[in-house]
Amino acid sequence: MKLSFFFLAMAASLLTACNSEKSDKKTADSTGLIAEDTTFTATRPAEGNSTECYVYIKNRDTVSMRLNIAGEEYTGELNYRFFEKDKSTGTFAGEMKGDTLIAEYTFDAEGMRSVREIVFLRKGGNLVEGYGDIKDEGSKVMFKDRSKLTFGDTVVLARVPCN
Repeated sequence: MKLSFFFLAMAASLLTACNSEKSDKKTADSTGLIAEDTTFTATRPAEGNSTECYVYIKNRDTVSMRLNIAGEEYTGELNYRFFEKDKSTGTFAGEMKGDTLIAEYTFDAEGMRSVREIVFLRKGGNLVEGYGDIKDEGSKVMFKDRSKLTFGDTVVLARVPCN
């Protein structure tokens, strides 16, 4: 009898320990409301990492991008150097939706750090930057309506070998 009680107690302890490690990704705040964790979780495992490099050069203007891809995570560095204008250098993080890269670009320009939305359309082997009406959303500059963006020939980044 003592031996079966011991095994029953041991099994209950193991079940409790296993269940306590699970996270349902929901937390209650001070008001008692439950908030769900909406942080990025890849829906497919990363199949290895890759890096792509792109550049735009016209007259004395240069834009360069280093794009790191790890599964569904798209991150990288983006630098704008337009002649006789302030340069901006920074990093971005986002996702690819179909053939469109949508990301937040955190950059330094004119001695200030800023955040703005960037959108690039993959066209052939190039990335074409999207332009449109913008709005201020607190500390970020976002596009008013992504469906109305223009993807012209203003800034077309050509793929180049990475250094």
